[in-house]
Amino acid sequence: MSGALVAANLLRLAMGPLHVVIVDRSPPVGRGVAYGTDCPDHLLNVPAARMGAYPDDPEGFYKWVAVRVGRTGFPAAVAPTDYLPRYLYGEYIYFVLNEAREKTRRDATLEVLVGEAIDIEETPNGAAIVLADGRTLSAQRVVLALGNLPGEYPIRRSMRFFHGPHYTHVPWAPDAVAGIKPDDDILIVGAGLTAADTIIQLTRNGHRGKIHALSRRGIRPQVHLVGLAGYHDFLASEILPATARQALQRIRKEVRAAAAQGVDWRAVIDAIRPHTGAIWQGWSWDERARFLRHLRPYWEVYRHRLPPQTGDRIDELCRRGQLLFYGGRLQSLTDTPSGAEAVFRRRGAEEFVTLNVAKVINCTGPRSDYSKYQHPLFINLLSRSLIDHDPLALGINATASGELFRYRGEPSGWLLAIGSPLKGVLWECTAVAEIRVQARALAAKILA
Repeated sequence: MSGALVAANLLRLAMGPLHVVIVDRSPPVGRGVAYGTDCPDHLLNVPAARMGAYPDDPEGFYKWVAVRVGRTGFPAAVAPTDYLPRYLYGEYIYFVLNEAREKTRRDATLEVLVGEAIDIEETPNGAAIVLADGRTLSAQRVVLALGNLPGEYPIRRSMRFFHGPHYTHVPWAPDAVAGIKPDDDILIVGAGLTAADTIIQLTRNGHRGKIHALSRRGIRPQVHLVGLAGYHDFLASEILPATARQALQRIRKEVRAAAAQGVDWRAVIDAIRPHTGAIWQGWSWDERARFLRHLRPYWEVYRHRLPPQTGDRIDELCRRGQLLFYGGRLQSLTDTPSGAEAVFRRRGAEEFVTLNVAKVINCTGPRSDYSKYQHPLFINLLSRSLIDHDPLALGINATASGELFRYRGEPSGWLLAIGSPLKGVLWECTAVAEIRVQARALAAKILA
């Protein structure tokens, strides 16, 4: 999505000759991992009326669906507050890109290449991009719109187990739940949005066995509230919190004040959103590390919530005893004749728990340390000193506008990024509301 929106904005804003090339290894462009699912029960976790592709048209997605209701694959009716299937959003982004191509100037063109970039070399006029099949492209500007990397392994041992038939490392893969029998017991490592997707996929396939969800703290995902009213921008006239502790105390104080007025805590969390980037950038790297160490898991759960329909399904599975959440630290994973044995230590206790399951699915979320991800593109970019990880290894080090720093140096000026790689710099940079603003600003910067 991020790459498609940069391209769409370049075409929309073009004032002269322009040639945009998108390199994508898994078309159609725009769907990516998040919107590549075909499961109708994988829903957006934001209402339709807030998912527009452009900052100046936040209702764009809702209006696009509204004129297509009743068609194959579209709902019979739609409301602005509906949480719609993610595959529809993938089709919408594809439409947005094609619309920008059709409406742009004649001398502004778009080319989509199916392939995988494995190296980028600096040239006097920009860069040469090498694809896995040997093709080479030339460009004056390059944008890394990489999306999320696959997750880390659940533990640093059991490498043999990870290459066996009882483990799934990439839960977004089309065959992630293939071969699982209806009565099999399953262990999901992680309890966030990815875990919820996997649970929903399993139950849609008729799964009846127990599903064990293990995370470090055992915190269940929070759920959006239907009809949630907005809350006033309580940080607008204040000095922003200078530390993670101050931020926590200020939010708790406001949640209590809101509760006294009958306002749900979710409205308070949503009201912080316009300021999260400024708060994060105002903190030192040490303060950001403190936030990650103590507060990140809670922020992820309370900020990134499940759609109500998904939350209802999760609740029902828990009531039936089919889904069980645990807090603890995984100790070992070993193969057994019938599947896998998983041992974990319960959080806050010395007790060890053993689970025997047919399969272990890794839903710990995406990794962020690009220096340790053994893809040829990152290996080559690092060896050429064209990129550097940020001090917390949350992504690639960059300016707030997306210009990537050379290794221990200044920005090159021609190599940029959007979305997930900028998490260390921007923190909130992976949701549509942030990406659409980044995409427009990045396109304007490139054209300038």
